[in-house]
Amino acid sequence: MGKNIRVLMIGNSFSICVGKFLPQMVQSFPGNQLELTSCFIGGCSLETHWNNFLEAEKNGDFKPYRITIWDSTTLEESQFEGNVNERLKLEKYDIVTIQQASRYSVDYATYQPFADDLISQIKKYQPQAEIVIQQTWSYRADAPFLRENDMDNTTMYQQLEAAYYSLAEDYGFRIIPTGYAVQLSREKSEYKFQNYDWAMLDTLRWPDLPPQAGDVAGKFRWHKDADGEMVIYRDTNHLNVRGEYLQAALWCGFLYDVDPEQITCDTQEIGNCDAAFLRKCAAEALKNFKQIKA
Repeated sequence: MGKNIRVLMIGNSFSICVGKFLPQMVQSFPGNQLELTSCFIGGCSLETHWNNFLEAEKNGDFKPYRITIWDSTTLEESQFEGNVNERLKLEKYDIVTIQQASRYSVDYATYQPFADDLISQIKKYQPQAEIVIQQTWSYRADAPFLRENDMDNTTMYQQLEAAYYSLAEDYGFRIIPTGYAVQLSREKSEYKFQNYDWAMLDTLRWPDLPPQAGDVAGKFRWHKDADGEMVIYRDTNHLNVRGEYLQAALWCGFLYDVDPEQITCDTQEIGNCDAAFLRKCAAEALKNFKQIKA
């Protein structure tokens, strides 16, 4: 018997990216259906989500979110402006996910009291829904955030893992261990991301880019600057296409209790052997991650 699941994500760019592959993966398991709704503001923290909720209570025309809805049956996608309040009051979901903004994820003091406040409203308007935490991930080794805070991405992961565990312990919530899956992929990858001297970026000329194999987070690309000249854009924080595939495989396994290694969803953007590797990492993450017992 398949599952028909409606999911609401109250998140940011670290959640909306799961929509790239997840609907197709769900479709690859006959009988399973998904309606996935994202409430998106880039870099949105729990504090900002809560402040937006309060503002929307006073002003229904306050709609700072991009709402995106995916349907796994038709693979159609719709977008419109809205707020979290409307989603909670007008719709009915099986699962609601929350997460902290990645830059604050290492510090549990930034979660509260905003997580408590937001959770109370989710429970008020969606009493039937399970609230689930998506664990975000640590940045690629060349991230300025890591240098500025005198840490590596393993240390960042350990700190955000502890913070998310604290939230899960407070409520007995389950965690989608995306950050753990990212760490596993780094550890098990045949190719390790090689950090570099930042000054090298100034020596490169279009279309050359630094090596970036070995990580599912981070991407380089060239783009035109304000003067119309080509410059390198460096994103060290977000998932690249391999990471988006890994995240979706993990979510598919978590939501539907299926083995990610059995996913048959294909993509022209990732080689077959690499896709199999990423699905295996997702499966191991689900199997080995220690959930909080309610």
